[in-house]
Amino acid sequence: MITAPFSTAADGIAREAALLQRGKPALMLWQAAENALVVPVAVARRDGLQRALGEAAERGWPVTVRGSGGGIVPQGSATLNLAMVLPCTAGFTVEDGYRMICGAVTEALTRFDITAETGACPGAFCDGAWNVLAHGRKLAGTAQRWRAAPQGRVVLAHAAVLVRTPEPDLWPVLQQLQAAAFAAEPPLRAGAHIALDALLPGAMRQSAFPGALIRAAEDRLTALARRERKAA
Repeated sequence: MITAPFSTAADGIAREAALLQRGKPALMLWQAAENALVVPVAVARRDGLQRALGEAAERGWPVTVRGSGGGIVPQGSATLNLAMVLPCTAGFTVEDGYRMICGAVTEALTRFDITAETGACPGAFCDGAWNVLAHGRKLAGTAQRWRAAPQGRVVLAHAAVLVRTPEPDLWPVLQQLQAAAFAAEPPLRAGAHIALDALLPGAMRQSAFPGALIRAAEDRLTALARRERKAA
């Protein structure tokens, strides 16, 4: 298991990519010190989006690209990232990968008597069927990357958890960029999101969450790695 503070989200994304390339079971929990908006590379390359990306950077939210799909995600000290890497057999599906990462987050929350579920949340950034929701609002988003390896396939499953209510200046920047990149989707709403600081009042309880998340992720990764070795 790796726990890592990074200066930038680009550093964290690069470390995740290195773990995926290495192709062995791995777990990493990380945060970035500097604010950024992480955008899929295919979205960042769209015609007409460069002006909006430049304006976001001018307003204190520079853009970093990532290789996976999805939408725009804020990074910085308000976001805690969990990455899980697992070599897997052909029987391991994309849905299995989402169950693995979402299960780790929801199990960690149960240790604080918080019930969570997965599902879409219209108005949330990077919305999808595998959000982790608390009180019907988005707490965490998830994504995956896969690669072929000599021994089979390797999956990197990622979750970005809001641990603190984002700074107010995020929302107008994110809303403008969201509208430029995804004009057909529902408008972004700050109220569609919830953070751990609202769910776990008190600094002591909030500081205990990363440890609970690590334990839940380690349990799942160990059990799945053992199962995949037997299936290989």
